Amino acid sequence: MVTIDILLVTMVNKKRKDTAIKVSRWLDDAVKDYISTRKTNIEFPSKRNFVDKAVMQLLEDKGVKLNG
Repeated sequence: MVTIDILLVTMVNKKRKDTAIKVSRWLDDAVKDYISTRKTNIEFPSKRNFVDKAVMQLLEDKGVKLNG
């Protein structure tokens, strides 16, 4: 049996519904490896949490105003 692990990023639209976004397996593995350390795991308890925060930070750095 083969298990495929796909990281899903959730973006919140104006109606407050989550949208799943697929990412590459290598990116999923890289995030999993990064958050697996004890110190990082406290700050980012899940892959979803890590990616949501990273995307939000990138958008804010680019000057995008986020509501929420």
